[in-house]
Amino acid sequence: MRSGLSLLFLGAVILFATDRSEASTSPALGSGTLVKAAQMEILSGGKAIGFVTIPAGSPMIVLSSQDDGFLVKRSDSEAPFKVPKDSLEVSAPASNSSANKTSGISAVGSAPASAIAVPSSSPPPGQTTAPAAPHLLSSQATSASTNSAPTAAQVNKALGISLFGSGSLWEENDAMVANRLRWPQESKTSTEAGYRRYPYTFNSETRVLGARSLSLFMQGVNDKVARISILFANKGDVAFFSSAQESKQQAAHEKQALNVTDSMIKGCQDAMRTDKSAVESGLKALLGGSKPARVGKFSSTTEAGQRWDWNGHSFLLFAPQNEYVALRIVPTSMLDDPDAVKKSFSSVRATLQGRVERRASGDVIITDLPMVDQGRKGYCVPATFERVLRYYGLSEDMNVLAMAGQTGMGGGTSIERIEGATYNLIRDAGGNITQKSFSGNISEIKPFIDAGKPVLFPHFSTEEFNKRVDERMARRVAMTNWDAWKNQFLPSFKKTVPLQRDPQYGHICLIIGYNEKTREIAISDSWGQAATERWMTEDEARQIKDSAISVIE
Repeated sequence: MRSGLSLLFLGAVILFATDRSEASTSPALGSGTLVKAAQMEILSGGKAIGFVTIPAGSPMIVLSSQDDGFLVKRSDSEAPFKVPKDSLEVSAPASNSSANKTSGISAVGSAPASAIAVPSSSPPPGQTTAPAAPHLLSSQATSASTNSAPTAAQVNKALGISLFGSGSLWEENDAMVANRLRWPQESKTSTEAGYRRYPYTFNSETRVLGARSLSLFMQGVNDKVARISILFANKGDVAFFSSAQESKQQAAHEKQALNVTDSMIKGCQDAMRTDKSAVESGLKALLGGSKPARVGKFSSTTEAGQRWDWNGHSFLLFAPQNEYVALRIVPTSMLDDPDAVKKSFSSVRATLQGRVERRASGDVIITDLPMVDQGRKGYCVPATFERVLRYYGLSEDMNVLAMAGQTGMGGGTSIERIEGATYNLIRDAGGNITQKSFSGNISEIKPFIDAGKPVLFPHFSTEEFNKRVDERMARRVAMTNWDAWKNQFLPSFKKTVPLQRDPQYGHICLIIGYNEKTREIAISDSWGQAATERWMTEDEARQIKDSAISVIE
């Protein structure tokens, strides 16, 4: 179950539609208030890469009136942008009063060296602060009064990351938030995006609420932030708790499965307890007392823990025994909608056939499939199931699925248990997951691919198999003459020695395409962007297949 660290980094310099010098020197004609929400584009290299939604009710400095709208800004230091005339109510001439100094969703804390600080956006009307509550903040967290909600800057300072602006996180563009956090893009489809930071990809650790995070993940849906998941000590990353000697021994046998020792297990479990205590204490100091939280309808995938609500954001702390410690931040409204899952699944099912691409080469391929990089975890099964569930609009987490599949420390998952847990989730959403026999023939997977349904493919992913696939892929990606590929190149790559089914290399991936002319089958692994699309032959599929394939319908 090899891992891959091929990630796309967001390093673009963020610029706005007008130069900063103009923002500071243009004379103001007056002030006004947005009566309709407006969008401010974020530009990089002259191209729009995202936007900030400015909610109705936001005060504006009016710089000029034009035929198609007004040129406005929200503070003296911010770049101007244009809004339609019917979205602004001009109310007063310009003045030097403090009324022009508006608050916003600026990036709190230090911005990356390659970026200009993200401008701010006022919160929606009626959502400036949370209801007052006693004992809300500690003196260490803030100097503000303890009977008021913390500001975004205070929350960010306590977290240790620049996550929030002063408005709702759920109204911000996901790419913009990822850029200010420096979280690399992991995947991008037409409807959703994933951004994930592993500490070892940056050779530095990130601490959240004082605890070391081993994975920071953000999902965006329709260009808006949808959820945040921060993982601390967990059984999948048990290797982080190796001694120097254990790390040295593992490095000397890097192709072998992780040798999990008793001291690694103890170190991991001790860290879970310590991390839970640190995160819980930090949230209590910041937001006061918690209330019980329970997410999920089925025992194998239910998370029970604590919940704190702040300005439309719910902070959920989950720490199932000897599994993981996770902080999830989700829209409060999502927790209160019992039909959210069914709505999402039903909406996605109607789009599946439109996600199938037919190429001139004869390749028929499912596109728009999210990538989940399992990193150093032996989590091919949980990561693959997370990918296919997210493809169907169901935001599940590979660590929860690992718990459902009773994954061992460092890896090793029961496909049957995860399928059982997934069956309940899919059925509750209005679908089904079924097993089908598979002998390796394209005809058996063709109907599913044509319908836009990825196929879960258990097999033996041996070193020799991956060597053969990689050797061909180095030529296939540049191929233009597909008759030559079929008649000359593919035969030249053919091996006479059959592949072995080695249980040590048990693996699962997704079948996402086929080519009837060349008799090839496309697979996608949970190893990062480089493994999004790889091609094997029908003969190889027959040799490495394990048990039955599965399909969500």
